[in-house]
Amino acid sequence: MKLITPESVKDFQTCSLLYDYRYNQRLPESIGGRDLLSMRFENTLKEIIYYFFYKKQGGYTPSYASLLNRWEKLWFAKDISSYDIMTEQHESAYGNNASLTTKAASALLSFYENFCDETYIPIAINEDYILPLTPKVKIKDKFDVILVKGNKYYVIKLMFNYKNSHQHMYQVNFASMYNAFMVKHGDRISRASFGYIDLLLPKVTFTSFEITKEDIDSLKFWADELEQTENFVPRRGLTWYCKRCPFDKPCSKWSNWSKNAEK
Repeated sequence: MKLITPESVKDFQTCSLLYDYRYNQRLPESIGGRDLLSMRFENTLKEIIYYFFYKKQGGYTPSYASLLNRWEKLWFAKDISSYDIMTEQHESAYGNNASLTTKAASALLSFYENFCDETYIPIAINEDYILPLTPKVKIKDKFDVILVKGNKYYVIKLMFNYKNSHQHMYQVNFASMYNAFMVKHGDRISRASFGYIDLLLPKVTFTSFEITKEDIDSLKFWADELEQTENFVPRRGLTWYCKRCPFDKPCSKWSNWSKNAEK
């Protein structure tokens, strides 16, 4: 049984050899400092949003101050001093602890203002799911948050700097969420709205994401393709990803065309 994720499906769509290197062969890859800092920033904000909804689930709404305190505990090392924070130096493109804290405080304030008084009831927070797509392929992902208000369900993905022009990059994620919700809460699907909360928008609120039948069919198609693929070939120089691919060196030496042609 092959276990995939929305991100691995998108890597396979980009280049099957990229998928093979990353998920089958698990070749080591370097991650730049800027990407690491961005990942840590986003994951820390997500942890605070989960904390907020966990408290709401228990019948208590945390204050904005408690969200900021949570940020400080998660973001700053225990032994860091105020002097260290004031004098640290990073490239401006990367940001630093102080500037990212300001950014986080703004995001959390907007989030708090839009969700503190709402009568949403969280029924799922950071909840994993595994869903069969074909007899030999399952997809694994999670519901960031599922909220209920009245008889309406809101199935939410937490996002950062979402752009409508990049909608196609998230169709796999939302198709997977739709299928998983259908399996787990099938009788509620007609009352469910799927969408995202972009934590870096000036106004942090729920925004709907349209999921079409074509999105659902596409996910099944790519799962079938993954199940049947035995030979992972490169698309070297043919995709936007090639310019920053961490596997450029092994890809440049790949030469199994004749072997694949025989099969």
